Amino acid sequence: MSVAPVGRWNYALRTVVLGGFVALLGWGAFSYREMRVSHERELAERQQRIDALTADVASRDRRIEEQGREIEALTAQVKQLESALRLLKVDHRLARLTVLEQRPGAPAAGTGSPGATGSKPTGGVAPDGDAATETDVAFQELDDDGLPIGEERRYTLRGNVAYVDALVIKFGDDYVEQGDALRGSSVCLFRRLFGPYQKPSEGFPLDTAGSRPLPYAGADEDPGFESRLWQRFWDYANDANLAAGAGVRAIHGEAPYIELRPGKRYLVELRASGGLSLRAE
Repeated sequence: MSVAPVGRWNYALRTVVLGGFVALLGWGAFSYREMRVSHERELAERQQRIDALTADVASRDRRIEEQGREIEALTAQVKQLESALRLLKVDHRLARLTVLEQRPGAPAAGTGSPGATGSKPTGGVAPDGDAATETDVAFQELDDDGLPIGEERRYTLRGNVAYVDALVIKFGDDYVEQGDALRGSSVCLFRRLFGPYQKPSEGFPLDTAGSRPLPYAGADEDPGFESRLWQRFWDYANDANLAAGAGVRAIHGEAPYIELRPGKRYLVELRASGGLSLRAE
């Protein structure tokens, strides 16, 4: 075997090996590039998904934050409404009426009952009460804590029913709901106490007409405001514009009454947004 054919064979073999190596390198480079491109594409897609999720989470966080603020605002409104409702329903104790004694009396024939000083107011017979009964009562004004203010007053009523006549000023609900210092509650001036067999005009006097009621005498908030209302009570009652300018919703007289039972005590109360009531303790 000659040297020349062997050399050619070796050269061809080297060429084949080198070509294969080059092809292998090329395939490896191509595969690496494809893998890298695929990996970068996958990373980009993952990043897009992460960005989308991040944006979604941020959007949810904003919605949760907005909902939290809305809940806080609604909670504040609910509390305000609850507070307003509580203020509207507040009952202020004004006085206590105590039955000291109840006894049979002489049948009435158009005459009234003797008063605290022994005088006998006269009047027509009313359909309420028992004309053959006399009832001794004690009237005591109270503060909001139920503590006595002023002197206790005692009267004898003909019959077993007591009427409490009063002037009442009711302010607009907005003032009451907000707890306004001057108009946060209805106010009342007691006029007189009388039984069914006694003329209302000749009932036993309680508060002085035009004066500031005793329960409000110690208040610091502009006593002149209420004094003006009491002094011009019927002017405000007959002038809607004048009343509205003072925040007054209603202004009129009231005379609740109740049948009296021996040994019982009765509270005279005034609702912040309403009028007078009489109830047994």
